[in-house]
Amino acid sequence: MKHWMKYFLFAWFGAALLLVGGCCGGPSDPEAACIREAETNPVDYSDRANWVLLPDRTPEKLEPVDIFYIYPTVYVSRTHPVMHWDSPKMAAKTRNIALQQTGPFSTLGNVYAPFVRQGELHRALADLAERPGRNESMRFGFRDTEEAFRYYLEHWNGGRPFILVGHSQGAYDLLELLKREFREPALQKKLIAAYLIGCPVTDADLAEAPYLKTAEGPLDFGVIVSWNTEAPEAAPSLFTGRPGTRCINPLNWRTDAVEAPASANIGAVFFDGENRVTGEIPGFCSAKVEPVTGALVAVPQFPGQYDSPILGAGIYHMNDIYFFYRNIEVNARDRAANYFNSNERAE
Repeated sequence: MKHWMKYFLFAWFGAALLLVGGCCGGPSDPEAACIREAETNPVDYSDRANWVLLPDRTPEKLEPVDIFYIYPTVYVSRTHPVMHWDSPKMAAKTRNIALQQTGPFSTLGNVYAPFVRQGELHRALADLAERPGRNESMRFGFRDTEEAFRYYLEHWNGGRPFILVGHSQGAYDLLELLKREFREPALQKKLIAAYLIGCPVTDADLAEAPYLKTAEGPLDFGVIVSWNTEAPEAAPSLFTGRPGTRCINPLNWRTDAVEAPASANIGAVFFDGENRVTGEIPGFCSAKVEPVTGALVAVPQFPGQYDSPILGAGIYHMNDIYFFYRNIEVNARDRAANYFNSNERAE
């Protein structure tokens, strides 16, 4: 395995293992104390310290598009079930991941990324292993995402259209937000797209919330954009195989099984633990949708070097964004441009 990939995998999972202290406490039963604290103390989103990223420009210089982002699982603890960010190291690690994953969108819009009390890794994986999945471990992340989004809309949005972006547990949080909050047509009209990457979006989800729809091509807006990346020989996954799992191919923006060759990949981008780019590789992988499982099947350069040490052989979950980094960047701009052009024609 290349040195940069070893470091990347450690930065994603291993570093969190070193950052457990300071979640919430109680000497006799720290898990129960942690739950009580989360249940009784809502996050104050008027405090900028409770946001991972906020725009660093004055209101009159903001871009015409906002990006609302929720990060993936970064917290691991056997005793504390709910993430907190009072550890400077945990806050810094979360910020690094947020900067990396919002990179394809950051030149397009203003990034708003709240801290949320996500579920701890092992508990979240256990929940996802249930079919249908439980939400117990992630319920505080759902609630915090909803509260943060409401605060953002009321105080900072200013009427601008927005893109929702989340990966893994962050995408689950945003899917729940869409189900709960987007019944209102006025809010639906402001949604350019919701990039819910690394989270299965199924026919059952859409039946539960019929006002939601998934992307069918490269330019439609007001849609959910979703995929879960695997090798052709991947082990059974927590993120694919559910009936009616929706998937779009980020190399050709098709939902059928037509394969996009590696030449369609504008560039994969990888980072080290200090948020430095360690590699940008055009033509990095091919990709096609597997209709039966709903997986995005990718064949990368250096097969076998991108497996998750926790999720299993051939599961490229941690690289759902990084494999397709530049294609996502171009697509976000194209969807936003089509959104504005269509609204201008409608006026």
